[in-house]
Amino acid sequence: MENVARVRNITDLAHLAGVSPGTVSRALADSHLIAQKTRDRIQAIAREHDFRPNALARNLRTKRTGGIAVVIPLTQQGKPKP
Repeated sequence: MENVARVRNITDLAHLAGVSPGTVSRALADSHLIAQKTRDRIQAIAREHDFRPNALARNLRTKRTGGIAVVIPLTQQGKPKP
């Protein structure tokens, strides 16, 4: 069995790619601020290690969930009886 380092987060992926975690984040988001060659290399390493960004971690950092709350009254209230 191969002795391959497990990639758990963007920092681990950045270490393997030899770039900063910010560069990895931008490359995985397909940002045009990163050179195409670098994006392709980082995305290939991510695929090779079956790395997918953690949506829960992203939501904690951005303080956004994308959820929508719906409030439905359980009773109907009409006019009060005199």
